[in-house]
Amino acid sequence: MTKKNIVLSVLMLCIALFTIGCLVSGTFVITESFEFTTQTGFYPEAINLVDNEDWDEHRENLDKVDVVGFELWITNNETAEWKFWANLDDYNAACTTLACANASATKFLIFDTLTIPAATSPNSVKLVSYAESFKYIHNLDKIKQMVFDGSFNYFGYATGGTGGNGGKVDSVRIIITVNASDT
Repeated sequence: MTKKNIVLSVLMLCIALFTIGCLVSGTFVITESFEFTTQTGFYPEAINLVDNEDWDEHRENLDKVDVVGFELWITNNETAEWKFWANLDDYNAACTTLACANASATKFLIFDTLTIPAATSPNSVKLVSYAESFKYIHNLDKIKQMVFDGSFNYFGYATGGTGGNGGKVDSVRIIITVNASDT
């Protein structure tokens, strides 16, 4: 058989298997982004992945969540450093206050104290890359289960920022890699 015939045969076999409903699987990435002005305080975000087009398209065929990471871009114009940490909790769109988050018995730490250095120049930017995020993440199995369920609350906490033009979390991007299959 020639190389061309082998390629065509394999292609035809794949098409035939797909057509009769054999297992089709793949990996895809979902991202959710949000931003906020920083100051000492509390930053809640109710996240429902059903609103995400990629999640909605594949949610019935999800096998598992492989990896969860984040990217964080921060602009600090203050002379003081900031510290951030965060929890996840069961989804409750109405839980938007610190009192509600503190009262929750189901919240858990997802990343521990991340220190943002004081500004060295105006609009000093700090980036936590996706790869770097893994050294801050805690309770990965619990995170994966929350993500697999499709909705959760994010509770961010900060100390050190004064607000105003002092700084801003320009973007928090949660990056989720999942496997899905269809029969």
